[in-house]
This record gives sequence, C-alpha cells and structure tokens, in this order.
Amino acid sequence: MRKIAILISVCLLTGLTVFSQEITPAQVPVKVKQAFAKQYPAAKAVKYGLDNTVYKISFLEQAKECIVTYDNAGKLIESEIEISSDQLPGKVLSSASKNFPGYSIITAVRREAIDKGICFEMDLKKDNEGYSVRFSETGEVLQKEARRVQVKVTTKPKR
Repeated sequence: MRKIAILISVCLLTGLTVFSQEITPAQVPVKVKQAFAKQYPAAKAVKYGLDNTVYKISFLEQAKECIVTYDNAGKLIESEIEISSDQLPGKVLSSASKNFPGYSIITAVRREAIDKGICFEMDLKKDNEGYSVRFSETGEVLQKEARRVQVKVTTKPKR
C-alpha cells in the first residue's frame, strides 16, 4: 500500500515536468525566488518549472510533496500540499466514505488557489478500481475521474 502511495506521489511531482518546462534556478525571477524562500524556508529537493507565464516549484517539506505556482512578480497563485488522511476535514472524509464506500484513500492533497479557494483531491482505490476525486471544503464532489488500478503480478520463473 505504501509503495502505491509513493508511486502516485512521484507521478504527481513528475507531472510537473510534463506540463511545464524544467528550468534552472538562474532562470527564475528574483522576486519569485525571494517569495518562495520566505514562505517555504525548510524546502528540500527544489525543482523549478515554467508553464506559459507562471513558475511552478516542486519540493519536499517535512517529507511531504508540495507544488506551488507563482506569477513573475512573486505572487502566490496556487499551492498543492500532500497531506495525510487524518488531516482531511470531517465533512470531506464523510463524503468520501458515503460516495465511495469501501474505497481506501491512497493519497490526499490540499489545494488552495487564489481564485478558486481551497479543495481537497484524493486518489481512492478498491480492488482494481480507482478514482481521482476533488472535494470542496464542505465535502461536495466537484470532480471525479475513474482510473483503473493496475496490479502487477509477478511469478517466480520455473527452474
């Protein structure tokens, strides 16, 4: 189970490079680097990306995966912070169990966008079925996408 969570988390951060061009710290405006350093002084494993006109920064903070987006003036546009399921609001947990009975939470992310507010995204799994679901703070299902969960079966070769 832990391996699946790590794999999904790695895919989340790897997705940064799919949607944006990876760039060096020297290519990032000073205001962006200053704002980031002030807001996330304990960040580790920092990677920078450019997506059209916004700067996406992926990093680890307290062993949690994070992605933040800034405009070129250093204004924070959006943040995505990996959280544990016990950090989800009660209304979100209740909605998940009601709408997806028997499903387990594989990963959870708290997303805050300046223009859209706070939402919570989860990858849910039950047997070989899965969903990526976005919930409002009140537990309303905002978006869901079915995902087939591949279970790799390995067998020992015959000797």
